[in-house]
Amino acid sequence: MGEDFDVRQLIYEQTAKKLGSGGEKNSGENYKSYGEALAIIRDIMNISHTSELSAILEDPNAADYIKFLIARYVREHEINVEGMESLSTLVNALYDSMAGFDFLTEYIYRDDVEEINGNAWDDIEIVTSAGWEKTGRRFASPRQCLDIVKKMMQLGGVIIDGQRPTADSYITRGIRVSAIIPPCVDDDCGAVFSIRKQKNVVFAREQLLALGTATRDELDFLELCLNHGVSVGLAGATGSGKTADIAYLLSRVPADKRIFTIEDTRELNNIIRKDGQGLALNRVIHAKTKPSDNPKLAIDAETLLKRSLRFHPDILVPAEMRGAEAMTAQEAGRTGHTVLATLHASTALAAYTRILTMCMMSGTKLSEDLMLRLIIEAFPIIAFKVQLPDGSRKFMRIIEADDYRDGRIASRTIFSYVVKGRQMDGSNSRIERMIGEHCRAGAISDGLAERLLAHGADAGEIRRFARDGWEAGRLGAEG
Repeated sequence: MGEDFDVRQLIYEQTAKKLGSGGEKNSGENYKSYGEALAIIRDIMNISHTSELSAILEDPNAADYIKFLIARYVREHEINVEGMESLSTLVNALYDSMAGFDFLTEYIYRDDVEEINGNAWDDIEIVTSAGWEKTGRRFASPRQCLDIVKKMMQLGGVIIDGQRPTADSYITRGIRVSAIIPPCVDDDCGAVFSIRKQKNVVFAREQLLALGTATRDELDFLELCLNHGVSVGLAGATGSGKTADIAYLLSRVPADKRIFTIEDTRELNNIIRKDGQGLALNRVIHAKTKPSDNPKLAIDAETLLKRSLRFHPDILVPAEMRGAEAMTAQEAGRTGHTVLATLHASTALAAYTRILTMCMMSGTKLSEDLMLRLIIEAFPIIAFKVQLPDGSRKFMRIIEADDYRDGRIASRTIFSYVVKGRQMDGSNSRIERMIGEHCRAGAISDGLAERLLAHGADAGEIRRFARDGWEAGRLGAEG
């Protein structure tokens, strides 16, 4: 019988012949920079192995084959890189640069890193709970930075190019990426990007208390509302921890209530509770939007929110409202559904005008005054959260809105966090700790108390947050 046949060896030999590289070898002592080595191998792979590189995103077995090819071409061209004496070290580095995310991979999977920001190909920062810092790392070139950013966007089904030079996407569950590429930034910049990671854990109650995020009363109140028919909006800036709060609150929902979440990418992880056999104990549906350059193929949050109403949810979770879906959310909140949503806003009261702006994107003909009244009816409770200069995250204010009249939103503050000062570090150059305290600021309205009661809340629990003298079934002057 003949000798063993290795198809990979045959492919390699045929490719080497096609490239004319068989007799062109560098001296083993001729060290190249990593950027030069990467350019050589990338050009070879892009000429002859484009399909294999594309398969990496879907075929886990493709990685080994790509590394095999890289190793053979490194040997063929006698490529040596100073500081990478081991072939396996060089091959892994080249693979990560072409098929992975180069040095970004290290930060993406580091537990303490919350955000990775690329200001240019050679200016990369990370953000942790301790603050931000420059990494001192950079890509081999602006081109490599651009290639990797395009690859990250493709993982979420988004194509970013000269016709569409800015977009949002995701790398994997719980890791979002936003990017801007030329011509919206200079060619020699490569790309500008931001990668934000959602912690793949649900904070326990005691953890939130220990971190000073909220008090027991604040958490109890938000849970009481969510579990008894009162919709809640969580407002704040990017990075304030709103998604983590949603995950916590949903973890406190009784197992018999049906939850329907809508996200761009799955960040609400670990809220499905399972028994020892892996069977779900609670009732949770996770849905995701589907971006597409073809509007006919795209599925947005508004479409999913409308569809969700046919699944008889008890709690609807449009995880981040940013557009016309807010109109459907407020309609759901006024027609018997409990809605838990996040949105970007600068203050608790500003959350209402932000929702108004989003509702107007739907093309409604309703007046702004009427629209605001409907929004207040749908979202009587807004919890506003901030990441303070010391990196801690606090519920700064929890309010109840009553009405909109004479051009003003009538509201009452139930809880607030009062900042009293700051403590600087030893060098007096950085805020080490913000000093303040959570305070009970007021009582809920009689109308909200009765609404909670009508949805099955315990009168004793309601009394903790109601005005002095409130009695179940007896509406006061505020009712």
